[in-house]
Amino acid sequence: MKPKILVTFIESGKGHIMSAQSIYESLTEKYGDRYDIEKTYIMSADGNRKLMSVERFLTKQTQNTNKVQFFGKFIFPFIHFMGGQKLMRWIHKNVCSRSFKAILKAFADRKPDVIISTHYYISLAAGEYKRQIDPDCVVVTYNPDNMLHPFWDTREGYFLVNSDRAYKQAMHRRFRKGHVIRVPLSVRKEVERCDSGRVELRRKHGLPEDAFTVTLADGAYMYGRAKKYTKKLIKSGLPLTLLVITGYHEKNYRYFARRMNRIPSNINLKLYKFTDSAYELYGASDVFITKGGPNAVLDSLYMDTPVMINYTPHMIEEETYKLFVKKLGCGTGAFTARRAVRLIRKYSADPGLLEPFHEGIARLRAGGNGADVIADFVAEKLNDKEAAAEVAD
Repeated sequence: MKPKILVTFIESGKGHIMSAQSIYESLTEKYGDRYDIEKTYIMSADGNRKLMSVERFLTKQTQNTNKVQFFGKFIFPFIHFMGGQKLMRWIHKNVCSRSFKAILKAFADRKPDVIISTHYYISLAAGEYKRQIDPDCVVVTYNPDNMLHPFWDTREGYFLVNSDRAYKQAMHRRFRKGHVIRVPLSVRKEVERCDSGRVELRRKHGLPEDAFTVTLADGAYMYGRAKKYTKKLIKSGLPLTLLVITGYHEKNYRYFARRMNRIPSNINLKLYKFTDSAYELYGASDVFITKGGPNAVLDSLYMDTPVMINYTPHMIEEETYKLFVKKLGCGTGAFTARRAVRLIRKYSADPGLLEPFHEGIARLRAGGNGADVIADFVAEKLNDKEAAAEVAD
């Protein structure tokens, strides 16, 4: 029987999902013939109401960190002050004990040799599964953020991080010695391998080929500043193509849809709901204006499109801004709509001013895709496990 790898997904912001998808794709491509690789939305796959309720709660809190002013700035330091991982572990194991038992059963029903997670809740549960049910199970966590928030359980498994900042924080928080691994940033294969140029993508999506093009988005839930910035750019007088991705936010989609006949002739406005191929719209653009969500930013950079970060509602997204803009030089910040208009006016008049950002992006991409490194790491751990079993026999 082939060893089983369980790649877990959870609906709590698309960054966790896209990171898990990138790992799943690399595993199936490189090792699909050697291992039984299962992709599962573990919180909803079995129809367990308790788990589905927890998933809805986690999704709501993700939305609140972006939607409710100062909530994101407050909640992470507060949880850290109250005990961090110990508090989260106590809550999930005691206050929410039924749902926690349910996810342990979900793991047990699948009998994995490896559990891969990109979210703190599943990582915590996977560690408990290893401690309580199957001590031979290998737990691998990939942290898709560029830093560590205080919820992560430090006790079990391997913890893979994608930045120097996250690695230093993990060392400070005393994760198990030798179990913190630094890997490159992880991106989906379709994004990594998309070789269509800007003009080709504009043709594909029916966009003007010669107009300066800007995409605006705020992640899947659109709880940021994209609406405000779009309105400001519409009034700027600049000749622009604006691609606005409203995600799942139906109200904002309808807001712009009702006003399409009032858009000035110098603006070509296109509206999109949530789409897995948003990266193609980023690639068709000269600039991507977005909040500091690391997944969308990374997808844009892999499409060679500089970012203009306009909102960082909490510590995770603040670190995204510091890494991609301040350290790597892949874009700029525009934390007021007035500054965004001023920068777009400058860049549209002289696109050559964007060249230093493209150079920063090229340096970033040269580091390789972390998903492949993670897949090789998992295969190595399974080889070690098989070798240990042979010695024991």
